[in-house]
Amino acid sequence: MWWGHRIPVWYCKECSNINVFDDDYFDSLEEKTIFNIYGDTRISQFFSYNELSDYLYSQNFTHEDKTNLEFYEKIVFRKEINGLKKENLKEFLDKTYKKIPVLNSENNEHFIGFPPHAVFYLYINNLLPRSFTVDDLIKAYKNHKKELKDIFTVFLSGIKKTEIFENKETLKQWLIDHSYGNCPNGRIFFSEVDGVFSVIEENIKDVKYFIDLKCEKCGSRVLAQEEDVLDTWFSSALWPFGTLGWPEKTPELQKYYPTSLLVTGFDIIFFWVARMIMMGLYFTKEKPFSDVYIHALVRDEKGEKMSKTKGNVIDPLDMAEKYGADSLRFTLAALAAQGRDIRLSEKRIEGYRNFANKIWNASKYVLQNVKNFNGNIIQDITSLELSAEDKWIVSKLQKIISNLENAINSYRYNDYANGAYDFFWHEYCDWYLEFTKERVYKGSDKDKQVALSTLIYVLDKSLRILHPVMPFITEEIWQQLPTKDKDYLSIAEYPKVNQNLIFENEENIIESLKELITAIRAARAEFGVQPSQKINIYIKPENEEIEKVLISLKNAVANLVKADKLEISQDLTEMKNMATAISSIGQAYLDIAGAVDVEKELERQEKLLKETEKYISIIEKKLSNENFV
Repeated sequence: MWWGHRIPVWYCKECSNINVFDDDYFDSLEEKTIFNIYGDTRISQFFSYNELSDYLYSQNFTHEDKTNLEFYEKIVFRKEINGLKKENLKEFLDKTYKKIPVLNSENNEHFIGFPPHAVFYLYINNLLPRSFTVDDLIKAYKNHKKELKDIFTVFLSGIKKTEIFENKETLKQWLIDHSYGNCPNGRIFFSEVDGVFSVIEENIKDVKYFIDLKCEKCGSRVLAQEEDVLDTWFSSALWPFGTLGWPEKTPELQKYYPTSLLVTGFDIIFFWVARMIMMGLYFTKEKPFSDVYIHALVRDEKGEKMSKTKGNVIDPLDMAEKYGADSLRFTLAALAAQGRDIRLSEKRIEGYRNFANKIWNASKYVLQNVKNFNGNIIQDITSLELSAEDKWIVSKLQKIISNLENAINSYRYNDYANGAYDFFWHEYCDWYLEFTKERVYKGSDKDKQVALSTLIYVLDKSLRILHPVMPFITEEIWQQLPTKDKDYLSIAEYPKVNQNLIFENEENIIESLKELITAIRAARAEFGVQPSQKINIYIKPENEEIEKVLISLKNAVANLVKADKLEISQDLTEMKNMATAISSIGQAYLDIAGAVDVEKELERQEKLLKETEKYISIIEKKLSNENFV
């Protein structure tokens, strides 16, 4: 049942039975197709060859690359429909359908009624020879009397003079009159020689074919279709349960209805969502879904609606081809903030393509080092002697799992995507991979085992987290993991928070270490030290525990801050003539004497000081003015 189309219900005029017909009423694909075209109101129950062929071979409205016949073959039935091919159509129609002679002109001038139509019907359907006697006609009529009356009651909108066929003499006189023009309008339908009458075919102006529908109770063809049409959203309102076999109590209906979530746009909340709820409650006594997620509209980067006229349309197929389907999918998820439309630009998609590259390269690094390692990867990392940085990353992982689970459960897909992005790129790649390189490349077998096991553990969980928003690349990588526990990532278990792997102390220490490294980098930049130039750096930790962690990560820290010489000690005294970086876990002194021109730097700082003092003086004058305040 399609919106805007007449309801597929037929009322029997003879027994008042209500009949519902669909294409299951017919056996062949050809007949099913023609019935659907009739149901689509493209042809009537009485149709001509030209009406049908014009529609079959014209362009489909929704699939412009296909004809209507190809639409039914490739989309609806997924089978060839040979009988409706051009070269076979006429033969199929003549063989399958009853033919209806059209004797009246289009303007119905001098209307021709039932008796001539009945005779010509019998003739063109090979139920009466072209030349016949009165007895031949009476016999043929009696054999098909019900059929004739039913069909022409519908075709002619009612019939008269059926009694002509009930009396031999009356019928004979009628045939003679219409052989010699002795009727009121002088019409001649037959020729007559010695009591044998012959049909004059030129009277047939056209031939229609009849879609034969019979009342399921009494067999009558005198049916009247419901004249009302369905509301635009009527069939859509039945969708949640209609697709599952309702009104039958199918296994699918019992298993999948009601569902949990409907995803839709705000513009059809009243048209579709409200109707589904009403229909669901009325017909099944249950609400069809618990939650409704109203997704954003996708606009261009300026917030304007995409339009071919404006030339600002971004074709998702082109973007997927150029940047990958994962990049496009992730972009839409990352921008899908609740209550706001998506401002989509190609640059954003390109940016997240870089994220896909980051995932690939980081995974390649880890997997290659695991392959080169001669020992075993331990899946139960709680059994390992984890370092501070190991505890930091697995602790951060537990928290991101919790945060992302909350985000997905509350339909904050942008928070989910951005949280996964930040953790993998900034925590795992930018920091943890750098922290572990010393152990991976130069550590003992035990050090390598702990580092690589932790790297694989976090990579495994990260791929599971990323899979909903980047399914293709994560599946490809996950297939290479030595720890994968399912054939496919899509059916693997989503990560769960392990409270035993939350280490608040180590997490705070490493976060403070990151703060210190960031402060050192900022100090280098502030004093104009080239990024590639190495300088001597001295770090004075706050306490012995932090000193121990810093010493264990000395080479990694030295690489991250570009230190030529890195000294870590609580015994360091304040160093004069050095740049200073301060954090919550200690102070760092940067020996920049050989890296910058001291005189020029002093001049720059003095100039900056004067500008700052001047700005403060201006602000103080304004604040001291009562009128300004």
